[in-house]
Amino acid sequence: MISFVIYKNENKKMHIEAYKTNVRTKKDASLLVVLLQFVISDCIINFDFKNRERILRIETNREIKDVVYGVFNKQGFYCKKL
Repeated sequence: MISFVIYKNENKKMHIEAYKTNVRTKKDASLLVVLLQFVISDCIINFDFKNRERILRIETNREIKDVVYGVFNKQGFYCKKL
């Protein structure tokens, strides 16, 4: 499991968005997390490799689906919000 914690704003309500992905390696997951960190500043990012569907979970205080899709697509990966 790969987890990263970025600044969490306690004043806003956080929610978790989960995405099914086709990421196969932890190296690729780490790259995607770094790229997501640049565009989503206040979040907790967790990549679960124990699950066969390689679930990406992001705890944030705003809607980020389009940003996540954009990062994945530009890097040649697929993800779908669950």
